[in-house]
Amino acid sequence: MKIGVCTSPDKLPLLTELKYDYFEACFSWLADLSEDDFRAQTALVEKYPLAGEVYNIFFRGGTQLYAPDGNQDPLLREVDAYAEKGFSRAAVWGGKIAVIGSGFVRGLRDDMTREETDRQFARVLNVCGEAASRHGMKIVVEPLSRNECNYIHTMEEGAAAARAADHPAVGVLADFYHHAKNGDDLDALPQYADLLYHTHYARLCDRGVPQEEDRSQLLRLAELLKQCPKAERISLECSWGADFDAAVRSARKIMEIFR
Repeated sequence: MKIGVCTSPDKLPLLTELKYDYFEACFSWLADLSEDDFRAQTALVEKYPLAGEVYNIFFRGGTQLYAPDGNQDPLLREVDAYAEKGFSRAAVWGGKIAVIGSGFVRGLRDDMTREETDRQFARVLNVCGEAASRHGMKIVVEPLSRNECNYIHTMEEGAAAARAADHPAVGVLADFYHHAKNGDDLDALPQYADLLYHTHYARLCDRGVPQEEDRSQLLRLAELLKQCPKAERISLECSWGADFDAAVRSARKIMEIFR
């Protein structure tokens, strides 16, 4: 399993030194870069051996996905154009996976039923999955904790959304911090092995980087992930504290558990 860090390209010198395998950048940031800034960032990425294999924060804030009147097609055309731009750039950096968390954007609305939201979100995922597949990538639905989002909290719900999208490039992510916050059943993880394409980790007690005292928990996670062969990567998505560099250094050795 590859081990990566959620960060920006300016941290590539450090990640290369520490022999991480890839970095996970922000999809909405990448999609919204000017052409000049994208060329400058690409020049930086190309200096280092680590690829930008994964992307999180898929939608920019304020993006409209749902149409209470049922006329979702104009919104989906906008989503497709946005996704196409982002995936075309992510592919240049070696992209493989994009994570659809974006809890406020995807969340349930007061003026729509859960059933209608499920239907419209499935269409969004299908459009994004098709855009991803044009560039050799996949997307994953991220179940989020209940105190951060009002829609899709468990692996069961995330897998159901991915299946409703009915596209081979759409799967699900296991974020172990959110997983623990929601009291989701960890031992059930292998049930979703056919759709589990990516994982995130942060320390379950404080969202920080893993410590030596977390070893037994990490070993358990690693054993479960061995039963999920499509999950080829685990990214540290943590609260880094005041010193990002020191935190990334301290986490590196114990993350070898996932190899």
